[in-house]
Amino acid sequence: MKQSEQVAMLKRLLALRETRRDEEMLDRVVTIPTSTYTDETLLDRELASAFTRFPLVAGHSSALREPGAYLTSDWDQFPYFVVRGEDGRVRAFYNQCRHRGARLTREQAGTVQNFVCPFHGWVYGLDGALKGITRKHDFPGVNPCDYGLVELPATEAGGMIWVARSADAPLDIPGFLGAFHDDLVNFDVASLVPYKKTKVVKEANWKLLIKTYLEGYHVPYLHRDTLAFAFKRGVIAHDEDGPHIRLSAARTNVEECGLKPEDEWRILDYASVYYTLFPNTFFILHPDYVSINTFWPLSAERTVWTHEMLYRADDFPGSKGQSALEKRFRFTNDDVFDQEDFAIAEDVQRTLRHGGSDHHVLGLAEGLLAMFQESIDARLAVPDGVPDDVADETGTTMGEHA
Repeated sequence: MKQSEQVAMLKRLLALRETRRDEEMLDRVVTIPTSTYTDETLLDRELASAFTRFPLVAGHSSALREPGAYLTSDWDQFPYFVVRGEDGRVRAFYNQCRHRGARLTREQAGTVQNFVCPFHGWVYGLDGALKGITRKHDFPGVNPCDYGLVELPATEAGGMIWVARSADAPLDIPGFLGAFHDDLVNFDVASLVPYKKTKVVKEANWKLLIKTYLEGYHVPYLHRDTLAFAFKRGVIAHDEDGPHIRLSAARTNVEECGLKPEDEWRILDYASVYYTLFPNTFFILHPDYVSINTFWPLSAERTVWTHEMLYRADDFPGSKGQSALEKRFRFTNDDVFDQEDFAIAEDVQRTLRHGGSDHHVLGLAEGLLAMFQESIDARLAVPDGVPDDVADETGTTMGEHA
């Protein structure tokens, strides 16, 4: 956000603080079928639409600081790597040798001069070109120009690396994110430094996990011994841009901004700012560090969750700075996300097939969950070979509470 936008947002939060209510969302109670989180056919449609037709966050730009630096996919259903070439361009390729399909690299990230297949030693350049075939005499008529790596759309924008599963998926990230791309630029996300990244499988639906972030109703209860102290009398203001949602959550000290002139107001001193970047990334601007969370479905009831924490080097100098970062990471990743937010999501998931209710009911303070669900449902694809009328029966049907 520009400074003027930060002032405007803080004024919205101060006004909401007076009412002790979140900003109006849908202004109605909504129901969501529990099958939304268990239906494998529905997941297939989500994978064919939200996870195929739209850009996906591969990671932070810091992973590709120099030529030859690469990062690999966190999701086996989409095995790629992204690499910075000698020309400075970011390119993505399937992580698959064109000979017999072996993965070229198993590392999460690294730096190379070339990619060498561990199976038979075929060599590929940073631009994906096949540079060498071992025992070339055994491959008469095979033209290396025909066997370069299969390239995928990739780009760099807003301090993030983006990829797409579909060759024709548009990668106009400023257009895709709208005003929220400007936020990433204005918050200078590109200059952040990585601290640590974790990758864990959670026994819950990917949407159920993301939805734990989209309301503050649970904070005084689920987070009573952790976050609740930082968000006393907390209120939320939100904005939408296309399928993306930004929510700003007032911290306990929000009223202290009035002690300073407006040109010194900085929103992260008084609020945390959260972004749902469609479809599966949740980006959090904490006061002095950033969390990038991604959610990759393995099945309707299992998800790969990654969390990368980034920071500004000047804010955490020396060994004391590193100790402070470790404390923040353990608190955010272990205590809040893993042991509270996602533990309760896994607990909910375990009851879905065996409980007594066939739907969840969302109150007025939970409207963002319904808005997120609507964004997914509006973009659902029909799998090949499935008649439209059958597909309609497997979609999410949200309703208003009677």
